[in-house]
Amino acid sequence: MTPSTAKRRKNQQRKSKQAAKASGASMTMRPDAASPSAIGGVGFHVLVFLVAFLIVCSRRPDAVFNAQFWAEDGAVWYHDAYQFGWHSLFMPVAGYTHIFTRCVSILALGFPFSKAPLVMNLCAIAVQILPVAVFLSSRFSEITFPMRGVAAFLFLAIPNSYEIDANITNVQWHLALLCCLVLLARPGESWGWLVFDALVVVFTCLSSPLGIPLVPVAAFLWWKRRQPWQALTLGLLVASALIQAGTVVLHLEDRQMGHVNLSGEVIVIGGANGATFSRFVAILGRQVFLSSLLGVMTQVQVVQWESVHVIELIAAAIGLVVLFYALRYGPTALRLFILFALVVLAMSLAHPLAGPPSAPQWDSLCFPGDGNRYYFLPMLAFLASLLWMASRRASPHLARYFAVALLLLLPIGIYQDWRYPPYVDYHFQQYAVQFEHAPAGTKVTIPINPRLSMELTKR
Repeated sequence: MTPSTAKRRKNQQRKSKQAAKASGASMTMRPDAASPSAIGGVGFHVLVFLVAFLIVCSRRPDAVFNAQFWAEDGAVWYHDAYQFGWHSLFMPVAGYTHIFTRCVSILALGFPFSKAPLVMNLCAIAVQILPVAVFLSSRFSEITFPMRGVAAFLFLAIPNSYEIDANITNVQWHLALLCCLVLLARPGESWGWLVFDALVVVFTCLSSPLGIPLVPVAAFLWWKRRQPWQALTLGLLVASALIQAGTVVLHLEDRQMGHVNLSGEVIVIGGANGATFSRFVAILGRQVFLSSLLGVMTQVQVVQWESVHVIELIAAAIGLVVLFYALRYGPTALRLFILFALVVLAMSLAHPLAGPPSAPQWDSLCFPGDGNRYYFLPMLAFLASLLWMASRRASPHLARYFAVALLLLLPIGIYQDWRYPPYVDYHFQQYAVQFEHAPAGTKVTIPINPRLSMELTKR
């Protein structure tokens, strides 16, 4: 054997080992058995949407069959759209802009008032489903389709997600996840995908500060892939994030003191943080890691145990070990998603809006079910890490068995939290009839969940 032949053989062996290592570090990263067209056609996506829609509706059917406004859905978004029209589009609330939510509220004006909550809920559900459609498309075909199918179901069935389920007020959390997936996915091969990606990036950044931590994610992916579309996405992300960041800086006092709408009404929105180590452990252990597996209904029972603080500490330690293991050995996409989720959690805990202004906000965040919008992305990162550990053949047997054991707890949380309690029925349709038949200039006060009201002056 000549030296050159031996050198070539060594190079080939080295490349084979690197490929095997990359394959072992992924969520069973093999191409789908189905053809790309089979998992990317219109019919497939329609089927995915219908199945996902049925799952979302089964968890809270009143969002469709007895639609009512929820919190800012009526008190702020629809109210401002009705009273001020397009002038409400760039009105900041809680210190930042909500362009997508404002656009949906303006869209709802084109329908009878009695249908407005349903229109807004359907738009929220559509955005809630879009991450599933993107993840199951051929743009993530390096992950086996069965694994993506399991992950998509767990996303739709995730426990401890009552706050962000089927309402437009908290749609920015699903938008943030969607934008992250768009960045991590392979660039679309059609103009439809490219336009879709651009709209997702812009709407995400202009609808909440959650798009700001995605800028370094997009920059890293562009540096690694060096694809033209990646550069364009990064440019759109940076421009939109700068607009949102400027809004946050200019309206920082609005978040600390209260939001003043155009009618002069002051909405008090938050108090002191009250950050302590014990509360931090409770938030991580109880709210993020424990509730992602066992659900918020189980958490209600656990908090009554005398050993609850020990359980929280153990759960926090286990959850952090899982995340750090995935950060150390996981594929690039998983690492970036975990980092994004942790940064978002840190941002949320820095300035949370979880309870009454008179109470420390971190104290409110420790109550089961409160502020679970803040835990949504970290919970997904935790579950994704467990799925990766359980499916990675290169993982030590102990790590794989440990991940499988934790995932076997997940059906408890899914069962406990599957059916969310319906909103209190304030008989919105009766108020809608009263409002629609009221003469111009009449002020109508409508009760909405949770224990709020909206006042509209009939035009």
